[in-house]
Amino acid sequence: MKRKTQLFVQVSLFMLVFTCGVCQSSDMQQAVEVESTTEGSQEMTKGEQSTQPAEITMEEQIHAAIADLAIRVGVAADDIIVREARSVQWSSGAVGCPKPGMNYTQALVPGMRLLLEVNGTVYYYHGRKGRNLFYCPAGRAQAPAYGPGMDVM
Repeated sequence: MKRKTQLFVQVSLFMLVFTCGVCQSSDMQQAVEVESTTEGSQEMTKGEQSTQPAEITMEEQIHAAIADLAIRVGVAADDIIVREARSVQWSSGAVGCPKPGMNYTQALVPGMRLLLEVNGTVYYYHGRKGRNLFYCPAGRAQAPAYGPGMDVM
């Protein structure tokens, strides 16, 4: 029994030392990668792409949401009415559409709220500024943090 305990302790210590060594090596590699990425981004030429996704305009956000709803509901895009399109401030990372059981950052998030109507039913689309909007079920849709927001359309 004593031999098994010694072997267990030795293997555990080896794994601990090995893991710490890998972590330090990984941290150093990440630091080098961040440093080289920062330097490389300053020297980027016109032909190269940034690692940051390009922001899309509000008009593009609206058209993409209309296309999504047309497919989701099975109607022509022309049958969809834009009831409200506003630039807003969301109160958290949930952007006004929290999923049950999830935790979100509690900080103001600039974004957009879009209300589309088809045959008398209103559909909510929420999102961050410059990013694609997503469908938010009416039961989860929340109002923005700062009033009704600014009219976009």
